[in-house]
Amino acid sequence: MAVFIFSSPPFPYTGLMTAGRRERQLQKKREILDRALAALDSGGQADVRSQADLEAIFFHDHADLVRGLAEVLDRAGLVEAFQALARHLEEDAGPWLRRLERIEADPSLRARRAGLDRDYQEVLSAHFRRLGAAGPQGERISELEAALALAALQGAQRLWVKGRGRPVLPVLVNEALAVVWPALYGHARRHG
Repeated sequence: MAVFIFSSPPFPYTGLMTAGRRERQLQKKREILDRALAALDSGGQADVRSQADLEAIFFHDHADLVRGLAEVLDRAGLVEAFQALARHLEEDAGPWLRRLERIEADPSLRARRAGLDRDYQEVLSAHFRRLGAAGPQGERISELEAALALAALQGAQRLWVKGRGRPVLPVLVNEALAVVWPALYGHARRHG
């Protein structure tokens, strides 16, 4: 089994928590998510006290995913970062497909995801700012490039869910990036 940047733990420093303890904690959160998905899939209610608890269950790994994306983005660039994320999701395709499908079907989870997507937007925008033109116009362009790249990733994920895992997510991500690539890194191409 391949180890991707998004495998647990994604970073060598995790505070005072040992790698084994962190892995056990993540496994427990995955099991809670699996039980919540099973309850919701059977038409029942997830065993949570509030909508905030349900959101915490569904997005328990958000910070790790964003940090992992930022790390690969800094080290290897946009294509490899999106591919690493796609491979990570594909590695556990069944649970991720169910999770993304449930998020799309639930208005409050969908709204929470839209809010959390701003974290991805910020990471991508910072990446494009480092490589783009200086000044206000450069900042605006980097925001647009980040929005375009994120839309490509989200579009690939929607097609993946719609196709029930076919084609595989890394292929869909490549196709999405190929479509938007001419609009990305314009300043670097003109001046690099």
